[in-house]
Amino acid sequence: MAKEKKIILFLSTLSIRAKEQLRTKDRVTGDDYKCPDGEIVQGLQTNEAPVKYLLKKYSDVSEILCLVTPACLEAPAGEQTAWERFCETIQGTGSKAECTLIRFSEENPSQESVRKILPNILNRTNQGDEILLETTGGFRNAMMYLMLISRALSYKGVETSCAVYSNLQTKEVEDVTEMLRVFDLIDGMQNLTSFGNVRKLQKYYENSKDEKIKTLLTVSNQLWEYITLCRPNLVSDPIKAFNQALDAAADCDDPLLRALLPAFRATFGNEMTIVHLIRWCANNDMIQQALTLYRERIPAYIMNERTDILAVKPDAQPLNMKQKPYKIYKTELEARFYVDFLKMGSDWYENHHNNQPACNEAGKRQEDYLTTLLYFEEALKEKNSEFSTGSEKKLRDVTMDYMYIHILRNMVDHADEQAGPNKQALSVYLHSQAPDKYILPEKTTVEDVRNAILNALDNLEFQTQTP
Repeated sequence: MAKEKKIILFLSTLSIRAKEQLRTKDRVTGDDYKCPDGEIVQGLQTNEAPVKYLLKKYSDVSEILCLVTPACLEAPAGEQTAWERFCETIQGTGSKAECTLIRFSEENPSQESVRKILPNILNRTNQGDEILLETTGGFRNAMMYLMLISRALSYKGVETSCAVYSNLQTKEVEDVTEMLRVFDLIDGMQNLTSFGNVRKLQKYYENSKDEKIKTLLTVSNQLWEYITLCRPNLVSDPIKAFNQALDAAADCDDPLLRALLPAFRATFGNEMTIVHLIRWCANNDMIQQALTLYRERIPAYIMNERTDILAVKPDAQPLNMKQKPYKIYKTELEARFYVDFLKMGSDWYENHHNNQPACNEAGKRQEDYLTTLLYFEEALKEKNSEFSTGSEKKLRDVTMDYMYIHILRNMVDHADEQAGPNKQALSVYLHSQAPDKYILPEKTTVEDVRNAILNALDNLEFQTQTP
């Protein structure tokens, strides 16, 4: 279906002066109005001059959707109604645009707009159509309804590309499109804050020459692209670039963007960190991304930035990263966390049971994470030469949070309602330690998973106190 341009307006009633001129046939074309392009058009009725300007600027307008109140359809016998006058004027321009009457009652405008006007206009437009607004006519708050219509159409993929206003005092047709574009900016900031989506902002600033704004949008898009595609190992550099670009944008050329940025920053704190990023994802329904980021990035965060929770001692023996089981990890710190720490319970058990692995009641090897929790204090004491902590209790709590989120992440990624055979016993154990906190995976809701992530982050951020 071909895309069309359509004008939407509230039709104005005829003023006393206009009615008198029509009766006497005195200057029925109205007053001269200067247009934004310097051209002069005439207008008697409030809508006439701006609509004539739009029809000149956009010669392919196919329809003018006129919201018409009963007063515009009434006139003494032998005289033109406001609706008849407007249609006659449009015909006189030579435009092929069709004038469509859409009745609007002023008795209960709010109810009328919701029940009739919006559906009527939505049904007369198609995705890809272009809307031009004439904002002068109608009753006092008609502009509010036009803004509502414009916003509703945008969700259908109908763009409002121009808006004009007739200044009766200066006799000028003013282009007020920029006022509408401010709504696009605010929508764009909302999309960025809520979904990490920068498409609307990129469109809004497509002609901007401000490199600070362009850089902010570029790095924001890269960061959220990595998040959306669940590429957690690539987010560190984009986070740094994002913080730098956000600082720089505080001095950008757009004063409105500068005013909106503090509110945006308030959603994640003064500076974006991996913890803030995960919290942002969880709060904005990007649950899978939050789980993945927590699973993949929190170990490095703990080992690098929260050494009060878990630290490698300076004199710890270096690992041979070319040998199993360490060689699959990118850094020595990660290898120590995943192998030497999370699986330390199995090492401790074997060292004290003639190299025999810990087994469950069925005689099968017990899951390493569960063994670590069952022998946490003993294993950690044996690892004293490698690790240090400010609080064993804090470390155990953070470890349990991590293991639980690891289970949830695997469950979501594998589209499995349960934790899987290797994690089922661990799930049961965690649930037995804190039933309200570690809900069995098969019984969790999305809100439960979100709360698990947020609670784990709260626990992680809470500063430890050395006993």
